[in-house]
Amino acid sequence: MKKALLILVILVHCIAFSQPKLSMLEQQGTDFFKAGNEVNATASFEKAFSENSKSLYTINALTSLYHNQKLEQKSYDMADKGMILSGGGANFVYAKARAATFLYKPEDALAIIDAFAKKSKPDYMLYFVKGNAFNQLNDKPNAIAAYSQSIADSPEFFNAYFERGKLFANLQRYPQALKDYDKCIELDKDYADVYNYLGVIYYKMGNLDGALTNYNKCLQLDPKQSFALANRGVIYREKNEVDKAIADFDAAILSNPNNDGAYFENAVMYMTSKDYTKAAALIDKAIAIQPNLSVYYVVKSKINNAVDKYDEAIISANKALVLEPNNPDGFVLKAAAYYNKENFNEALKIVTEGITKLPDYYVFYSFRASIYRKLNNNAAAAADDAKAKELAAK
Repeated sequence: MKKALLILVILVHCIAFSQPKLSMLEQQGTDFFKAGNEVNATASFEKAFSENSKSLYTINALTSLYHNQKLEQKSYDMADKGMILSGGGANFVYAKARAATFLYKPEDALAIIDAFAKKSKPDYMLYFVKGNAFNQLNDKPNAIAAYSQSIADSPEFFNAYFERGKLFANLQRYPQALKDYDKCIELDKDYADVYNYLGVIYYKMGNLDGALTNYNKCLQLDPKQSFALANRGVIYREKNEVDKAIADFDAAILSNPNNDGAYFENAVMYMTSKDYTKAAALIDKAIAIQPNLSVYYVVKSKINNAVDKYDEAIISANKALVLEPNNPDGFVLKAAAYYNKENFNEALKIVTEGITKLPDYYVFYSFRASIYRKLNNNAAAAADDAKAKELAAK
């Protein structure tokens, strides 16, 4: 969520719980907060809480301050106290559900919101949190519905358009995604991340120049935006502007050493140029940061196959298939490693297993035909060649 909106929410909530007279520590904490000193504000409110653990003003302030400092368990616990003392006050319901999503407990967040909804109508912020919870559960239709309700209740709410736009893009509903991001620009034309996501959409639509324009705009607003740098590097790589691609990937990693995607894209570039030593080092970096993406192991398997490390290629392909059981590249690369080891029967077994899972993938039949030829089964090879040609023509 945008920082400016968070501060606004905190101020609104604190006003909602303004008391006839604040304690000295509460006033001190409020003054620190207004001056932008959240650490001292938190310390003051914590002292205030130790003196009066039933002050809703103090509890609300700590709930928000903990969230701002990414202390989500503390925010969750404090919001829970606020819910009990206030009899289920809406702002504490929101804060607790929000903290639950940041703790990756989406079911908990939904239960909190649904319990509140039985007594009162959720506001646009609660619908937004509900959308985030459904999003974490990969329930895109319900996430979109919740974001849409948030927008219906607050048509100028930037964050709901932003998150809904990402979901539309993931579902390849690009016109709707573009419409949401156009609205984001209307609401805040200087929010850099919008242009990064617009670039991703144009890239997926095959419009490299449109993607490049938006990545450049993002980087004009935020020159160190690591993901935009990596994304622009992909464009330069596809335009065969290798030096620019390398510069962007390196800058992306320098800006954010934990940007696994930058290491991955750089690995792909070096693999394509057959510099397998650099490619291997980069893909290992990506995997160390994010070990649960099948495509990373696919690239590692390709590199190992290319340098005749067939056993390692098989291990990487197996890992890709564990993470994504129907990944066609996993089957092809695993079979290719056995093929290169001249274990044609095992290669045949693996490709045939792939066909049972993805019977319309023509590459499997083409590859199996080559295996059959090695096994001197020319009739089966001819049948698979014909099937591959039929499927490829569709």
